[in-house]
Amino acid sequence: MYAVPDGIDELIVSFLRGDNRAGDRLVAAGPVSLRRLIDALAGRVDPGWNASGAEGERCDREEFEHLDRLQGLLARAFPEALFDAVAHDRTLEPAVMRMLKCVEDPRAVPILERGLLPGSGVRWSALCGLAVHGTAEHTEAVVDCLDDASEPTRSEAFDVLGRLGDVRAIDPLLRRLSTDDGHTARRAAEALDRIERRIGGPLAPPVWLELGPRELTTGGAPFGGPWRVMEGLVERGRTVRDGELLAVLENDYVSTELTAPGPGTVTDVRIAVGDEVSDEVVAVVLRARRRIG
Repeated sequence: MYAVPDGIDELIVSFLRGDNRAGDRLVAAGPVSLRRLIDALAGRVDPGWNASGAEGERCDREEFEHLDRLQGLLARAFPEALFDAVAHDRTLEPAVMRMLKCVEDPRAVPILERGLLPGSGVRWSALCGLAVHGTAEHTEAVVDCLDDASEPTRSEAFDVLGRLGDVRAIDPLLRRLSTDDGHTARRAAEALDRIERRIGGPLAPPVWLELGPRELTTGGAPFGGPWRVMEGLVERGRTVRDGELLAVLENDYVSTELTAPGPGTVTDVRIAVGDEVSDEVVAVVLRARRRIG
């Protein structure tokens, strides 16, 4: 067991509360800061602060961001301590999974690969790491994540497939373009577009499903409303692309983006910057179509 100098836990709490100077002091304290953070995230110690942000768990946005920054800061400062910890105890791998996107080291890859296995509980974090470290060899494992029960995991898998740019992902992505779930179809189309750009041309002439007028609402966003419109980027008559940002909304907890579910022409705009809108208010109406092949 390592010795924990006095004040380490207090510095971690200070950083999570927004004191950036505490980060410099944690780095100056040495690798023990990283090890204490890892053990807290693994639930092995209770240093008196809330190590939230576990896989699939929602937490305060600022707290999540500060924790993510702290993990990256200490992982970059002490990569050897990170890999030594998991080399001696593989059960610590879930606790360090989110740190691996921050280190440029091939030792991260097999840990991330194990994190992709069904039932690992950290698939989303592993996918975030493979967005940095992944290669075409990971395509099949990432495709398997498209059927994960967690929506954030599925969404991240679409993004990683687009980044990897492997043509073997085309058929699984095309199958998901025909789904009735507009969000899934949009993410699949975005991934296909990225693959097309990587290979330097269209995969095939697209096939479009005409959808007619579509009403976009803020329904289903995390934490509920009311929302305030922070930025509006559309006007009547404008042609938009699939996935294009239409407006930015914010409430007391989090920001979210309203994006086009497919290419189309804006036929009506019913929100303006500064408006307060509920979860169910109609925000924009598009005459749209969706790519299905």
